[in-house]
Amino acid sequence: MFTNGGISVDSWVRVEEHCSIEAEVVGDEAQFVFSGRRGGELSLVVTEAGLEKVVEHFQRALDQLRSAEAEAGSADLGQLGPE
Repeated sequence: MFTNGGISVDSWVRVEEHCSIEAEVVGDEAQFVFSGRRGGELSLVVTEAGLEKVVEHFQRALDQLRSAEAEAGSADLGQLGPE
């Protein structure tokens, strides 16, 4: 991890249904701001190549989440039967 004068900063954001996400293209960068109901923000600035990479990883994760949900749903249906 990159450090500046021995100090490193790690930031994260949890994005849920009610999370506000604003996007703006400025020059050759896309700028995103994630905001919560309780305040606080996290900004993400990406180039076109960086955005392609983010979208690829986000799409893969979304596919995996939906696949897991579908498997869980079919497993639940498999457990239903005559009582």
